[in-house]
Amino acid sequence: MECLDHEKELFKQWLASLDPKTDSDNANQRKKSVVRCKACDAYLTENTFLIPIHGETNHFFTNPSGMGFDLLTYEQAEGCVVSGTPTEYFTWFEGFYWQYSYCKQCGMHLGWYYSCEGLEGFFGLITDCLKLE
Repeated sequence: MECLDHEKELFKQWLASLDPKTDSDNANQRKKSVVRCKACDAYLTENTFLIPIHGETNHFFTNPSGMGFDLLTYEQAEGCVVSGTPTEYFTWFEGFYWQYSYCKQCGMHLGWYYSCEGLEGFFGLITDCLKLE
């Protein structure tokens, strides 16, 4: 168990290193707004859990079918459930596997969960599916 905790800490340090400008003071200055599911109003996460990936918390990607998605990246989203086998197929974040992420309350597809080698990762949630308060 100790080894897993150590690996998780190393992974968190690596995620933070993707944005060298991020520090704890910056994290404390983030707006503490609640993020809810647009379909059912269930609590998903808060903006205090936004995490910069490659220097940004907001990303735009297009899937193989040509559909575009505007995502916000969160290190934690307790109102989401993760489903499916982790895959690297057409991943938007190099080195990360993805799985589907759904609203825990209504089951609406909200985005994806990204992880690396089975360690804790981050959520990429579709902004059009979110209600920001």
